[in-house]
Amino acid sequence: MVTAKIREAVELVRGHPEAITSQIPLPDESVIQYVEAESGIRLHQDYRYFVQSVGNIALAKELLYLRENREGRLNILRVIDEARQSGVPADWLPICRDNGDYYCLLPDGTVQLWTHDDMFEGRWPDLSEWVIDSFVHGD
Repeated sequence: MVTAKIREAVELVRGHPEAITSQIPLPDESVIQYVEAESGIRLHQDYRYFVQSVGNIALAKELLYLRENREGRLNILRVIDEARQSGVPADWLPICRDNGDYYCLLPDGTVQLWTHDDMFEGRWPDLSEWVIDSFVHGD
C-alpha cells in the first residue's frame, strides 16, 4: 500500500516552481513489470507510485527513467548494470545517479547513498524523506 508520506512528497514535487518535466513518458504497469523482470528487483509500492506520478520531473537531481529498453544515460536498467559493476549490492535499486555515486532504494524501504570513494554518507528512513531532502530541497 502506498504511504501518505509519499503522496505528500509527490504533491511537493508537482507544485515545485523549479520542476522541469522531460519528454520521457511516465512508466505504466507494463514498463514496471519489464523493469522488475530485467533487474530481478521487485519495486517498492511507494517507488512505483512516485515514478508513475512524477518520474519524468527533474529538480535538484534527475531520477533514473524506467523504459522497456536500455537506451539513454539515465535509463534505470543501464544504470543498474553500471552500479553493480561498481560494487553496489545486487538487491539495492539505484534510483538516482550523481557523479559516480548512487542513491539506492534498499529492500527495507530506506534510501542509502552508495559512494565509489566512501567520501560521503547519506541514509534516509524512507523514500519520501529522500525525495523531500535531496530531490525537492536539493541537499
